[in-house]
Amino acid sequence: MADLATIGLALSSLKTSMDIAKALKDSTVSLSEAEQKFKIAELISSLADLKTELADVKINLIDKDDEIKKLNKKLIEKESLSFDGKLYWKEGDKIPFCIVCKEKDGKYHHLTYYKGYPASHRFSGQEPFYSCKVCNNSFH
Repeated sequence: MADLATIGLALSSLKTSMDIAKALKDSTVSLSEAEQKFKIAELISSLADLKTELADVKINLIDKDDEIKKLNKKLIEKESLSFDGKLYWKEGDKIPFCIVCKEKDGKYHHLTYYKGYPASHRFSGQEPFYSCKVCNNSFH
């Protein structure tokens, strides 16, 4: 809504500037020199306000464009990922991504492939697995 308020202020300053300019144009004979100088000062002040408000609009538009680009990039990344029931894979990438990091933090960390587990009571030590170096989770 701040964007709409800024645009409203800019339009108001523009209307004020136009009204002052029209008054100056239409009453060149009826205004005294002091009144003309005052009107010109008002016009300059109104135009300066307009310039500031339009600069704010420009900054807001640049920020919105940046946000749109970031969201588009995220959308493209999301669309290029597939989930095979265990891991996330990106099209054209032979290394999967950590499911925990992706789903918990929205971050994409490649997993490291290991040919066998260290021997433990749950695994034989011969099963291949992937491990995340960021969250330390393993996937087989």
